Amino acid sequence: MPFLLRNSAGVLAGEAPALDPVWGEFIDTLPLMIWLTDPRGNLLHVNTALRAASGIEKKNGAFDSILTLIHPEDHGVFIPAAFDGAALAPVSFEYRLRRAGGAYRWVLESRQPWCAQDGHPLGFIGSVLDIHDRKEDEHRLALVALRQSALTHFSRLAMEQASLVAVNREALRLMCEHLGLGAAVLLMPRDSDGPLAVVDTLGLPEEGELPGLADVEPLGLTVDYPEDVLSFPLARDWMWTQSWSQGVAVPLDPNAPALGWLVGLKNSENVADIEPLHYARDLAVILTLAHAQQRALRKLKEGEERAQQAQKMEAVGLLAGGVAHDFNNLLTAIRCFSELLRDELVVPEQRARVDDILHASSRASHLVRQLLAFSRQEVSQLEPIDLNTLVDDLRGFVRSLVSEHVRIEVESSDHPAWCSADRKQLEQVVFNLCLNARDAMMTDGLLTLRVTTGQAGDHRVRLSVADTGSGIPLDVRAKLFQPFQSTKARGRGTGLGLATSLGIVRSFGGDITYDSTVGVGTIFHIDLPEIADPLAAFEDTPVDTTWQRHVNVLLVEDDELVRSVTRMLAESLGHRVTVFCDGVQAAAWADESRLAEIDLLVTDIVMPGMNGHELFSRLRTIKPSLRVLYMSGYVDDPATLDAISQPGVVFLPKPFSSDDFADKMAAAIEG
Repeated sequence: MPFLLRNSAGVLAGEAPALDPVWGEFIDTLPLMIWLTDPRGNLLHVNTALRAASGIEKKNGAFDSILTLIHPEDHGVFIPAAFDGAALAPVSFEYRLRRAGGAYRWVLESRQPWCAQDGHPLGFIGSVLDIHDRKEDEHRLALVALRQSALTHFSRLAMEQASLVAVNREALRLMCEHLGLGAAVLLMPRDSDGPLAVVDTLGLPEEGELPGLADVEPLGLTVDYPEDVLSFPLARDWMWTQSWSQGVAVPLDPNAPALGWLVGLKNSENVADIEPLHYARDLAVILTLAHAQQRALRKLKEGEERAQQAQKMEAVGLLAGGVAHDFNNLLTAIRCFSELLRDELVVPEQRARVDDILHASSRASHLVRQLLAFSRQEVSQLEPIDLNTLVDDLRGFVRSLVSEHVRIEVESSDHPAWCSADRKQLEQVVFNLCLNARDAMMTDGLLTLRVTTGQAGDHRVRLSVADTGSGIPLDVRAKLFQPFQSTKARGRGTGLGLATSLGIVRSFGGDITYDSTVGVGTIFHIDLPEIADPLAAFEDTPVDTTWQRHVNVLLVEDDELVRSVTRMLAESLGHRVTVFCDGVQAAAWADESRLAEIDLLVTDIVMPGMNGHELFSRLRTIKPSLRVLYMSGYVDDPATLDAISQPGVVFLPKPFSSDDFADKMAAAIEG
């Protein structure tokens, strides 16, 4: 509604006010943009500065409406220059003025009435000041503040150990929002040393095709598309088919482009420059720190888990050593007494029951041997072994392990497959792998034992155990050889089988590997160093145990049951036995010049007061020709390990059978 001034009859009558020519010339010389209107808001005069800036000119003796120069969105802000009788207070307001080239710039207009000498208003005068640069600065400062606030929030989110999925998604959202992008893509390796892959996207159709990766090595702090199309990390074909006409890629780490890239995309509807890129780089830096922090936390957690596992393993080792010493003494007594009893029985039913006792003691011995091997407390007695012979000897034993519905095939090598190993421990490894194969084949199946030589040209022999079972699930494979990890039902496995087997094979200088396909089967490979000439590598000569000369034996054993059965076994072989329950008593007896009649010392290694090694060392100072047969359920002392590894020393591990005892006695007597 037009503004009217009271008591302005001349103006109401429609008389046009006259502009003083001197005044008109004066405002034309001013650099400030100025215009004048009549009381109804019609333009009367536009000074030179405003005409040059806006390009407005008179047409048919009159100027166009001032509204033709105002941005359409600012028409509501622009105050019409006309009187309606309201107060004639000066006003100021901002709007966008169209310049001569067609671009709009922000201006500040100050407007007030101009009057005749008698005070009657003649119209309005407006001065227009270009404030576009100031507005742009304010806008930039506002964006900087907004982006800085967003970066602060993003930093807090990243450092608060939020999930990487949430951090990744927030980085993509901020990049799209503050850089005016249509879509964003995060490229990172899925594995530590793997190739780049699409980790997350934002702004792409859910049903759309995932971005294709270019086979290039992007360089530099920023890669712009299409200028740097040859080094842009996304494939050109995909960019074209998806109508992405502009893009920018920022490395997560400028010094290591392989760590990943933040990629922003724009379509053909808006190809304005993507600015400012430093904001994207800040996002990339924070995102990199978040991932580095998560990796550090994972490594810390893994380290803590390894430390806890090591402590648990140490506790298991200590427990195994303590239990094995006493348990192996009991198993030795049970086994040897049972064998002696079996030899005296003639009724088949009674002998069968004793065989059941021997079978149970053998299973218990196997479990203790697993614990000792796992805790590295079992002494390995290396000997030359031909894997062909080993597998052939185990054929019947393996047959008894598996179901009658499972077929067994044995494939021997055309050449001898000699290696250096402890036969009992290696049999235990094969036993463990065959048990696992049996459990993997719940119905019909095929179990194959295969021996091959010359693996990978590195003079290694291989024993493979293959099954046609269910295969190993992917989520189990990472922890397959860790102790106490078992996929079997409760009560059907200790979780020590593979961990123990790996430890045993590695103690022989070998390794265990495997291949598995879910639903098809699994094959485990035992690889061991090949020895070309076992007779040269091992000088031990087989002992004929069918004949033994009878000797005087000094038996020292602290366990009553083992002492009793060992004495019975020695006497059954025709030897004369003197018995003591500890090393201190035996040493005191020997000091009284009674050692001359003793030929062989049979002693336990681990005893209270004076151990077996100390006793033998003391007795040899009295009688240098004295020979020794050591017995022990476990050996965990370096000095003792060194002692039993010396030439001429014979060691009998517990639990043992009567045949084992006879063989070791013969070896000790004959030297």
